[in-house]
Amino acid sequence: MSEAPDVSWTGPTGDLFSLRVGAILVRDRRLLLTRTDGEDHWFLPGGRAKLGEPAAAALRRELREELDLTVAEVRIRIVAENFFARPGEGGVHELGLYGEATTDGLPDDTEFVGAEGPGSVFRWFGPEELARIDVRPRPVADLLFALPDHPVHLQVGPEDADGAAAQSPGRR
Repeated sequence: MSEAPDVSWTGPTGDLFSLRVGAILVRDRRLLLTRTDGEDHWFLPGGRAKLGEPAAAALRRELREELDLTVAEVRIRIVAENFFARPGEGGVHELGLYGEATTDGLPDDTEFVGAEGPGSVFRWFGPEELARIDVRPRPVADLLFALPDHPVHLQVGPEDADGAAAQSPGRR
């Protein structure tokens, strides 16, 4: 699967579509987030899915690459259509599939570097800290310590056809 291209493309106007997977890893009421060098916001660990790669497999691959973790089970909990602008580069339409996984073996340090080395850091955040930091997409982060039993669908960004941002429970 590593030979397959990422599920992303840039349109003729410079806008980008991307299929992203993110890991919901919670330990001792703390959530693992990451930040890349030069960025001031935090986000869930993960990355782009490959063409033909199921979301759970993509998330397991990303966790192996980023954190040298082996994860057996992934449960997709949030599907988020995320629309945002990249300064000077155009708009982004990101479809994010966020999966809950359990794992041991990660450092408990305040901040640590992952398996890929320098360039990004990882850190555990409690609910109070999470509320005070810039984490994106924010509506996803706001659900992470109170996930419902069913998958959730969020729309983050442009208003839907009825003029309201969409948020609805997912259906399997």
